[in-house]
Amino acid sequence: MKIKTGTIKHLQKYVASKIEERGFKDESLDERLLMLVEEVGELAKACRKISGMYVNKDKEIVDNTGEEIADVINMVFAVGIELGLDIEKEFIKKNKIVDKRVYERSKIK
Repeated sequence: MKIKTGTIKHLQKYVASKIEERGFKDESLDERLLMLVEEVGELAKACRKISGMYVNKDKEIVDNTGEEIADVINMVFAVGIELGLDIEKEFIKKNKIVDKRVYERSKIK
């Protein structure tokens, strides 16, 4: 399957416009990276809740993994935008490299 060219570029432009609209254009790379790490942590916590791991029994378990994934994607774009990257170009380039790899599960136990 091939990615439709322009799709990721469109998302990047959309996120860039939202960054400006919401007043976050002056965020530094460090701030955006910190926010990305925070959002990944929130995604991990959401996954933990639905995976059956121990959680605080007094807190309601809500499946908000979709929302957290969207937050992570937004922050990945925000970091890429701050770095001046063409995310679509980088995504396609990296996947061409990964497509040549062969993966198998590790057998070391």
